[in-house]
Formats: sequence, structure tokens, C-alpha cells
Amino acid sequence: MNRSIRAAVRSRADYRCEYCRLHESDLPLFPFHIEHIVAKKHHGGDDPINLAWSCHECNLGKSSNLSGRDAETGRVVVLFNPRRQRWGRHFAWDGATLIGLTPCGRATIDVLNINSPHRVELRELLILGGVFPPE
Repeated sequence: MNRSIRAAVRSRADYRCEYCRLHESDLPLFPFHIEHIVAKKHHGGDDPINLAWSCHECNLGKSSNLSGRDAETGRVVVLFNPRRQRWGRHFAWDGATLIGLTPCGRATIDVLNINSPHRVELRELLILGGVFPPE
């Protein structure tokens, strides 16, 4: 990936994962990734409109998935797209736990394992330190 594109995507995201909102300094031992919102295997390209800044956990959880199942409705829905959707419409914090406000939000949280115990525990520590959540 071109350095200037990487720097632009990183800066646009304010150095935070565009899914779980962790700051890259919250996970200093695990470099963040350029994430293809639509994976290359699904014909997504390297244009910045298809790129997101992602922590390694969200990127690995999302993988090449484009959709997930909403546990509340049982329907298959598209995952959150940080270029086309507003984060606050789909997600809200309840302490260190991310709540899905929409089917898209709930499916994204599930597929990306955003509320796995070790991730919630990290956010609890960051809350105690006064550096989380960002909004």
C-alpha cells in the first residue's frame, strides 16, 4: 500500500479503529491495518473510498465478510461501512460494551467480535484511565 494513501486513511480516521473506536496508542504492540471494506476477493479496490483504518482484532474478525446475521431479527444484513454510514447511528456505548442500535450495528459487533471478554476488559481499563470512549 502506498505510504501516502496509508497516511491519509490513518489521519482521516483520527488514528482510531473505524469499527471499535480504539486509538492506535491503546494497542501499541499490535499495529493497525488498512482494511478493505469490500475485500479484494469481492472485487473491492485500493481506492481510499474502500479503505478503513482498523485495529488488528476488528480486521481479522471482519476478514472478507460483507454481511452477518442480526441475532435480534435473524436476518442477514450488510456490515457497517465507515465510508457510507455514520457510526453513531448504528452504535452506542454502554460502559465498555458496544451496543448495536440497528441490525447492521448488531451484526457488525458480532462478526468483528467487538464485545469479546478481553476486548471489553481492555476498554474498561481505558475508561478507568479516562481515555475512552472517544466521543
